[in-house]
Amino acid sequence: MKLNTKTLAAVVGLSCAIAAPWAASSSGRHVEIMGGGGYHVWDADREIDDAGFYGAGLGFAFNRTWTVEGWWTDADSVDLETGPAEVDATEYRLDALYHLTEGGGWRPYIVGGVGDLTYDYEGVGNQSETRLNLGVGVKRMMGSHFNIRGDIRAFNSLDEEKTDFGAQLVLSWLIGDVSGPVPLDSDGDGVPDEVDACPNTPAGAPVDATGCPLDSDGDGVFDYMDQCPGTDSRLKVDEVGCPMKLAETVSMEVDIEFDNDSSIVKPEYRDEIKKVADFMSQYEGVEVEVQGHTDSVGAAEYNQGLSERRALSVAKALESFGVSRDRINGRGYGESLPIADNSTAEGRAQNRRVIAEIKARIETMEKR
Repeated sequence: MKLNTKTLAAVVGLSCAIAAPWAASSSGRHVEIMGGGGYHVWDADREIDDAGFYGAGLGFAFNRTWTVEGWWTDADSVDLETGPAEVDATEYRLDALYHLTEGGGWRPYIVGGVGDLTYDYEGVGNQSETRLNLGVGVKRMMGSHFNIRGDIRAFNSLDEEKTDFGAQLVLSWLIGDVSGPVPLDSDGDGVPDEVDACPNTPAGAPVDATGCPLDSDGDGVFDYMDQCPGTDSRLKVDEVGCPMKLAETVSMEVDIEFDNDSSIVKPEYRDEIKKVADFMSQYEGVEVEVQGHTDSVGAAEYNQGLSERRALSVAKALESFGVSRDRINGRGYGESLPIADNSTAEGRAQNRRVIAEIKARIETMEKR
């Protein structure tokens, strides 16, 4: 028995009509038009020569797990009992396939079904029986709309108490939703689990192509934890990605001497005052204390005022180098804090002075 052109056309037309409503579905529903062949090993009691077969089928996948198929197969064999008489074995079969995986690579499946087998003995007549079948197989997509599969089955006759075996290879054309399932992404980072090198990434964390959190500045702290992005990779950082700081105290002291009974800053001390201004510009927020002093010549009240005027002169000189006035603390001590003997000219010259004193607690970045 042969599958004629009209029958084949009807199969194709019917499959296209069924597939149309589900063409845009995302459930995995589709129609399969199938063709293939294989080899039948008949039960020895049938006394029929084992033979190859060919067939065509139409299937419908309800989802990515279950598919139902209708098949027509034909096998030409030889009756070993009566001689070289031809036997045409034709079967119409309804099968169900249960796929063990939803997609990706090879897909194993279990298949089972029921069919009506008719033997057409040349010159003798027909004989029919009902057969159940059960088997296993595997399939794989080839391109976007074709797959190839193979399976092996046992066929048990309900009428003859005979068991046959068969193996087949099938090529299918798929119409409808043939997209694979959405890959599993357990941590929701946009990278499928099968390629995710860093599972369980926190939700919302930016990741690379392998699913691992980004570290844009290379400081060893992931971006989603980094509270100081853009840190120089050469610096040591803490657990939130911020540079680790080293604290130290820096100080500077400059002595400026004055002529007797004078509050005018001598030109030779301009460079020393500039050094103080430069130091203060390097450490913003640092304040300077300008201390004015005198020798013991003259009244103490007068010397107190003179020391204050000397402190004010140095403060103005600092302002001329760009130091804000609110960062300068000027104070006169009069003759109360000598550093040398006031009974000598040399000692009195040392005591006529202004000291600019700076102390600062600064923090620097610690390198790796």
